[in-house]
Amino acid sequence: MSSFLGTYNISLDDKGRFNVPAKFRGTLEQSGPQLVVCAMEPFLVVFPHKEWAENEDKLSSLNAFDKEDRTRLREFYSRATECEMKSGKILLPLHLRDIAGLTKDAVLVGMSKTFEIWSPDRWDKQGGE
Repeated sequence: MSSFLGTYNISLDDKGRFNVPAKFRGTLEQSGPQLVVCAMEPFLVVFPHKEWAENEDKLSSLNAFDKEDRTRLREFYSRATECEMKSGKILLPLHLRDIAGLTKDAVLVGMSKTFEIWSPDRWDKQGGE
């Protein structure tokens, strides 16, 4: 199966790296190590490169000359960062950790083609289990 399923509690090291759970790692290895991590407040979304490209195709239908569409595009692209899985770990840049309220612990939530990264407090407040 090549989708992200389930919920996992993980720890971040001092540099903001975390070990990808084995089931997620297998899915990521099938799609390649290149990822895009996007802040969606109050959490982050991790897109394998192929899924990111498919979403970019959908975004291309927005009109960059329309004020509302341009605002949506800016919010989305300005909060996205290319990352890579190396040796089963992903490094989250500090600015993204700050936006998502991540410190030492986090919750990974599988969303089929992507997965989310939540601070445990925010996950609990929105009704996560």
